[in-house]
Amino acid sequence: MENEVKNDYIEKAMNELIPIFGVKEFIDHQKLISLVYSKKIKEVIKTIALYLGLPVEVNLSYVPKGYRPNNNDGFQSTHVVKTDRHNHGTGGITAQIHIPPNLPFYGTPGMINFPINVRLSEDCAENPSTLISIMAHELSHILLYSILHKEKENEFYTDLTAMMLGFAHIIKTGRKVIKTQTFNATVTNTEITTYGYLSDENFIFAFNKIENLLSKQESEKKKFLKKLNELRKQLNKTKKQLFYFEKYLEYLDKNLNQKIPQEDGYKISVFHQHGYTDNFQSVVRKNETNLEFFLKFAENLKNYNKQNTETMQKYETQLKLANEELTKQDFLLKKDVGVLKKYVGLFHRLKLRFFH
Repeated sequence: MENEVKNDYIEKAMNELIPIFGVKEFIDHQKLISLVYSKKIKEVIKTIALYLGLPVEVNLSYVPKGYRPNNNDGFQSTHVVKTDRHNHGTGGITAQIHIPPNLPFYGTPGMINFPINVRLSEDCAENPSTLISIMAHELSHILLYSILHKEKENEFYTDLTAMMLGFAHIIKTGRKVIKTQTFNATVTNTEITTYGYLSDENFIFAFNKIENLLSKQESEKKKFLKKLNELRKQLNKTKKQLFYFEKYLEYLDKNLNQKIPQEDGYKISVFHQHGYTDNFQSVVRKNETNLEFFLKFAENLKNYNKQNTETMQKYETQLKLANEELTKQDFLLKKDVGVLKKYVGLFHRLKLRFFH
């Protein structure tokens, strides 16, 4: 395939990849860059792999600058090349990843700590953003191979996979390296090296599409978080009513010398029946568990694929039902608390409010 393609091709590729992978929130690239500066290259590669969903074990080795592999060294090069102004490769090998023939399927237990051999140029840390971009590309080859994708060797698809799965922002920073040299204080030579297989036009097109998709999905996530917050507030309200109910009833049991009308007295006697608050407590416990579960889901929701989007929609329905159930229990408890409150001293009520 030639190094130049039209945006129609990029859109077609993305439309094929999105149903498989979805789009993922941008990785914290500043953390990765800090690791590069700290010379923790293996940790950088493992972090990139994990963000791509590859819990592999990285075996890292270095090769001298300018190294050229022969055809018998057992490594398959899928290097993100340096390109000239025509987007044709001009640079040498910067990174190599061996793609084993026994690579496990993506998402299976066999992928955990599966050894992946990585070779890097010894000067790889000179441009941290570029190193991260290259490794995201290389590991995306592993990802495509692990799902037996028909375009697993296609460099455009591989670039797009890395971009869609959280690395678009760092690739935007690292895909071009600008070096300027000044000779005799009068002559300046500027060299711009571009890494990757996407032209500038291709890259901007793909980046904008990813940003638009992320914007829509993150907006849906915010709505989900808002509903979670509403559930939390309603849960706290119901728990508060249950607290007052129990404390007010306890107060009345210790202060029996009160004149209580027959109607209220009957209600209070019902409150003492065994298991009267069981349903209230059960609803509260159930929704505390639900809230914790939904919060954990939202916290881990970074990849907006079809499955996660459908799961979020399903949870939104459950949230609505949970809120309605808690609102009903809160209403019933509030009425009971209102009955008891009439016979609880002001000082005790204020003290309870202070400690709750």
